[in-house]
Amino acid sequence: MTAAAENELTQALLALEAVHDEESSALTRLNHQTLEQIVEQKLALSARVMELAARGEPSREERALLMRIRRAAAKNRLLALHARDAVKNILAGAGILPVTSFGSQRAAAVQHGVRVDWRG
Repeated sequence: MTAAAENELTQALLALEAVHDEESSALTRLNHQTLEQIVEQKLALSARVMELAARGEPSREERALLMRIRRAAAKNRLLALHARDAVKNILAGAGILPVTSFGSQRAAAVQHGVRVDWRG
């Protein structure tokens, strides 16, 4: 990979990392409008990174940067799941969505019954 292409890839990766940081902040604030804009930015930057990475092997620094981006993406996925659950709980508390319960869905009388050992 040429030095110019390496620099382009590094710049694209740094921009993608910055977008992931911005996404993390937006997920924490539950800012829907910002999240929609970030999706477009991430798609464009991801396509650019793929294009640049196809030109040759990334450097050690670029691979380390990519690993940071992967960790940020994983963190953002967890934040998104948490945000979705928080919204569901709020809507359930307001009576808009049905309340979902955790654990066994069996009736309490059955849950506290006698256990049977089927192994013999």
